[in-house]
Amino acid sequence: METKNYVAKLNEFAQKRGFAVKYEDVAAVWPAITFSIRAVVNGTVFPDGVGLNKKEAKQNAAKNAYMGLQEESSHEEVKDVSTAEVQPINTTNFVSWLNEHGQKHKLRIKHVETTKIVSLIATQCCRFIVGDVEYPEAHGKTRKEAKEAAAKMAYNEICGSKTTESGDHLCSPTSRQKKEDVGQKTSEICNLKMETCSVNEPNFTALLHNYIQKKRYSHTYIEVKRSGPAHNYWFVYKLQINNIEYPEGEGKTVKEAKQNAAKLALSALQEKDSGCAKSSPSAPTTDSVVFTNSSIQPKNSDLNTFFVHFIRFTTDYDSIERLGKGGFGRVFKAKQKLLNRYFAIKIVQCKEKALREVEALSDLFHVNIVRYYTCWIEDTEYESEISTDSVSSSQSSTDSSLKYLYIQMELCNTRTLKVWIDEKNVQNVKKSLQDSKRREESMKIALQVVSGVEYIHGNMLIHRDLKPANILFDLHENVKLGDFGLVTVDNDDKENLVERTAYKGTRSYMAPEQRGRATYDRKVDIFALGLIHFELLWNLSTGHERAKLWEDARSQNFPVKFCNHFYQESQIIKSMLCLKPEERPEASKLKKDLEECQRTLAIPTDASCKNKTY
Repeated sequence: METKNYVAKLNEFAQKRGFAVKYEDVAAVWPAITFSIRAVVNGTVFPDGVGLNKKEAKQNAAKNAYMGLQEESSHEEVKDVSTAEVQPINTTNFVSWLNEHGQKHKLRIKHVETTKIVSLIATQCCRFIVGDVEYPEAHGKTRKEAKEAAAKMAYNEICGSKTTESGDHLCSPTSRQKKEDVGQKTSEICNLKMETCSVNEPNFTALLHNYIQKKRYSHTYIEVKRSGPAHNYWFVYKLQINNIEYPEGEGKTVKEAKQNAAKLALSALQEKDSGCAKSSPSAPTTDSVVFTNSSIQPKNSDLNTFFVHFIRFTTDYDSIERLGKGGFGRVFKAKQKLLNRYFAIKIVQCKEKALREVEALSDLFHVNIVRYYTCWIEDTEYESEISTDSVSSSQSSTDSSLKYLYIQMELCNTRTLKVWIDEKNVQNVKKSLQDSKRREESMKIALQVVSGVEYIHGNMLIHRDLKPANILFDLHENVKLGDFGLVTVDNDDKENLVERTAYKGTRSYMAPEQRGRATYDRKVDIFALGLIHFELLWNLSTGHERAKLWEDARSQNFPVKFCNHFYQESQIIKSMLCLKPEERPEASKLKKDLEECQRTLAIPTDASCKNKTY
């Protein structure tokens, strides 16, 4: 009878799947002189192989591992065959077909994932790039669903363009699979499932691997038992890390059991790192602690300080530094590793205001509006400095339902228009009226702000919170409108009519109708612009005098010196501050008036060298 070489079979099986195989000497028993060796595949320990010599023991160890892996593989295949047969055409098959298409034609397959906010709901988006061709974007509730839908769209376009090719190239995934072995088909589906990450739960196996690599620990997965009929096994695994055994994880598949074992081990390690690990009174007095209670379940909060290092933000970005912090959340400057480019990342609690801002920004693209790129949601908030007694870092773990929205935006200067105004006010208080440079710069800024507002209104939106603190400068000193957290739609829908009576905004910049909770429209932005333009030009003092000047300006009563020195601007600002909204100019009209004013002011400046009698 021919003896099978199980060492070779195990190596071949492992190479196909990218598994790591090693053999460990267990014992040599005297005087019978028998040897025991065990195989460890991808950290999983299999039953010992015994033999009269090391070669025989190694063969038997390889056989035990090979048979065990085959049994696990066939079990997972049988589980998925029924699903594949009931739904012969599903989106997972399209992903498989696309990967096969890329391999056959030597094309690089790449999928790009993003998150968009539609009607205040985060929607996952995905598109495929096959070779140099980019295919349409698809959407889904989860990343997996979006990826599968995108693969289907790519498949339809590829097959639709190959009308002259053979039927074998144009056949559907279902007809192709009928020609393949069922075992191979289900194996591919299993592999695809392994590649797809759960959106709702972290990959604890990967997190543990990263953790032990960082700590330089050794670890192995040990199969405790498997029970039930061959077609429906129940698996139990536990982790041994640095000779310490951790609680048992259970599952319908080996993968699920290992995932749960990793989750329990991570929880225990986190407690140990925090100095909270406790041994039971009956525990043996050794250097190792053995957990025997498999009912211990870790709380998500126990792992938050560990997971914070593995969120997408720190995975995709580096060179992170904080730019600002306040009621709006936190803003960080960070370099996107793939693009090697800096962006601003705004991190806020995932609430209606934040979602409203992202939904608005995602539809806007204008030179004077802060550019939005993408966003995503995390369970934890990034902390630049984490300490065990940190109040802020613990806040994110007290409420498991709390989510955080990460918004990737254009990087702007930390200097806002408010800072610009304050700087101008202290530079030369006495000679502020003679500061022609301030007048010139103010006009340029006002024009850019109005240009941005014109674009917003053209998209049927109202900003509702225009003020110097929400107006930024990019790295080239271009004006950028920001903070769209209070933006609303400018239409007469019943829902929007109610929304447009809400007392929202910054009181000092609110239009009268906004303060009075009457129904208002886009003209509230024009009123705020009038006040901002007044601030740009006039040096307002502080305290009681400022409050008096401000309220007078809101009523179109300006200082005499202001009207004399800035006559043309004062007339435009007065029109913007009309009590009745309908009497205020539209942003488009206002832009033309400011451009005309700028041209008029430039004429005497140029002519002053020749004629000073103007």
